[in-house]
Amino acid sequence: MMKNPYENEQFLRTKERLIYGISNGGQVIGYSLVSSYLMYYYVNIFAIDAGIVSIIFLIGGIWDIMNNPLIGTFIDRKNNSNGKLTRLIRIFTPFQAVATILIFMGPVFIKSSSDHSPAKIIYLLITYFLWEFFYSVTDVSFGGLAAVISPNPIERQKAISTASICVQLSGSCVFVLIPMILDLSKSGRLGISLSEVFMGIGIIAGIVGVGLFALSGYCVKERIIQKKAIQPVKELLSGLASNKPLILLLLSNLILSFAGIGEAFSTYYYFDVLGYASLSIITSTPAFIISLFSYSLIKTAKKRFNNKTIIIGSNLTVGAFQLVLFFIGLHHFQNIKIMLPAIILCNCITGLFGGIFNTLPTEMLTEAADYAEWKMGVRMEGIAFSLKNSVVKVYGTLAQGLAALLLSLIGYVSSEQPIVQNNTVQRRIWIIFSLTPAVIRILCTLPICFYNIVGEKRKQMFNELTQLRNKK
Repeated sequence: MMKNPYENEQFLRTKERLIYGISNGGQVIGYSLVSSYLMYYYVNIFAIDAGIVSIIFLIGGIWDIMNNPLIGTFIDRKNNSNGKLTRLIRIFTPFQAVATILIFMGPVFIKSSSDHSPAKIIYLLITYFLWEFFYSVTDVSFGGLAAVISPNPIERQKAISTASICVQLSGSCVFVLIPMILDLSKSGRLGISLSEVFMGIGIIAGIVGVGLFALSGYCVKERIIQKKAIQPVKELLSGLASNKPLILLLLSNLILSFAGIGEAFSTYYYFDVLGYASLSIITSTPAFIISLFSYSLIKTAKKRFNNKTIIIGSNLTVGAFQLVLFFIGLHHFQNIKIMLPAIILCNCITGLFGGIFNTLPTEMLTEAADYAEWKMGVRMEGIAFSLKNSVVKVYGTLAQGLAALLLSLIGYVSSEQPIVQNNTVQRRIWIIFSLTPAVIRILCTLPICFYNIVGEKRKQMFNELTQLRNKK
């Protein structure tokens, strides 16, 4: 049995690994705010028609599909011996911070109450698409770091796990604090409007979140160096077309991203059906705690199974439990005494596999980037992670655009002041919220069944890449 010589060689220091993780945690503060609450902010706070918002989000999703690969190709063409990924992070994070703040300051500059106001729509278009561009450049650059931060696959997995834990910790701040603040503002006990709440959160996300993210541009090193000074675009595209493992992973991610439709409806389920946005804290906290310990299960699972088997089994298990939850809620979706324990249990099952979901897909993506070097002689971490980001942003753009469209189709009545939705609308909210992620979780396993960087082939790849990179 061949052994990868890099597995016993240390490249990555603990301090650098922690900074890498903290940077990812800072990045996700702004992204979580935008992906989970931007639709609610635009429709209910900035008061723009849901149909218009859905169209803009759909356009944004299409733009991302084209924009991210262009950024990735630009990154991969040039040699990274001078740290091209970290340099881009240093340059663009200040712009990203400003754009994050401006998105949530629309009501300060535009006072119109019309939900079809041209000024509001123009402001939305400018700030939203600027944020998307700056975020795309820095996110693709940061994603590529996972593939070049160390030649040792074990160190990569540890770095990715550290980053995932930091993401969960920072993301929990968004998902715990924002619902509480929304409820306090709604009840009048906070003393400030929802508009002021979102403006304050946007400022914090822009300054603190993006500030932490910028650390990766100064403190993380790129260790796998592209040999060629320039890689022709034709060569990169040919490598992409021949990279079956990468295509399969991207297809799985694309399918999984549509679970974002259900996530977008979670705010409406807790707020408009159960009556309290902060109930999401109760249902997610136990799962969050379990997920932090779930990373310890990865090593145990890898002793018996390969990454492919672990991912497939985990997705099918979680999907099955989510289907059970859907059927329970069909007749009890308004009953807090039944739904709260049921959702908590289902979330805890998902949390048990959290470490796997947050680590192994990214680890497999770095292997797909190595596969391109092994088989085609090209480095394509920029393209790999840009395409991943394109499909992940389906969650933040296309999925939310479809969610906004569905919101208008099911008869939802939007208003900054609390309105009780009728029983039919509430049932439809539950169906979309619960059934969508269950079906998507099961479907996303299909492409992974054909992923083949496993076993002896995986060991052979790392062994031969070691020899290739050590050639003078």
